[in-house]
Amino acid sequence: MYQIYALKYAERDTTACQFFFREHSHDPITLHYFVWLILGGPHPVLVDTGFMEDDVERRGIRNYVRPSLMVERMGVKLADIPIALISHLHYDHWAGHRLFPASEFWIQKDEVAFWTGRFGRYEAFSQSQNVGALANLVPLNYAQRLRIVEGEVEVLPGLRVHRVGGHTAGLQIVSVETARGRVVLTSDAAHFYRNVERYQPTQIITNLPEMLAGFDTINALAGDPARVVTGHDPEVAARFKPLEPGIIQVA
Repeated sequence: MYQIYALKYAERDTTACQFFFREHSHDPITLHYFVWLILGGPHPVLVDTGFMEDDVERRGIRNYVRPSLMVERMGVKLADIPIALISHLHYDHWAGHRLFPASEFWIQKDEVAFWTGRFGRYEAFSQSQNVGALANLVPLNYAQRLRIVEGEVEVLPGLRVHRVGGHTAGLQIVSVETARGRVVLTSDAAHFYRNVERYQPTQIITNLPEMLAGFDTINALAGDPARVVTGHDPEVAARFKPLEPGIIQVA
């Protein structure tokens, strides 16, 4: 069985009306930024790579620690992570890929096509871009460090990715068989528990029906709300087991 750790490396404050779809409240909310480490298989598997200092400076991020340092705090050498599953290509999930020089990055076909295609250039999507990190897709592909996948794919026995889209064109979630049952790492398919539990979307959307259908997929795969790990919710630390600052044992 696999073990999962949520590694918090940064946070940012905003308001509910700036984040949730058709939300009028100006109540403050805080986003926690995570990468996730999966142990217990033949080798460690990373989910997402976070971002680097260039995004910290321009986005009002606080309490930043390089995601690679959080991984090393778990006793895992970066050279020993052959696979990083990339949920989507927004800056906070992809721009840190340079921190993980030994990893092959698994990304959905629809996600790569969107950000290298017709619509990624528009201002509607610019807030979520790190253009330099997106430009690295081409050399990484030719260096055979990009694995472009499609739909539901087995990574290792008991570890799968599932394309749900919605928030971005090819967002994928990760299901992991653990001692507590199948755990679903939603990444930004559900930033907060209120997304997936109340079916309240975020306002950063590529396809709204896909986002709503993604909530169905998350709930069906997990089978129990206690096995859902959302992408940015501080509540993750309350629902699971903090081991030390920034390190939360999920399963």
